[in-house]
Amino acid sequence: MTIERFFADAEERLRGVDEERRQRVVERLTLARAMMESVDPLDFIENWLAPDERYRSKFS
Repeated sequence: MTIERFFADAEERLRGVDEERRQRVVERLTLARAMMESVDPLDFIENWLAPDERYRSKFS
C-alpha cells in the first residue's frame, strides 16, 4: 500500500508542473509501475504461494 500511495502522490503532484516535465515524469512513472507489476493486494494474495505449496516433496 505504501508503494501505491507513493505513485498516487507523484501523480497528484503532476498537476502543478509544466507540460514538458509532466510528459517526462509520466513516462518514468509508467516504467516504474511496469517494473513493480501489480500493487493490488488482492493480486498479491492470489498469486502468493504458502510454504507448503512451494515446497512439496516429490516422494510423498
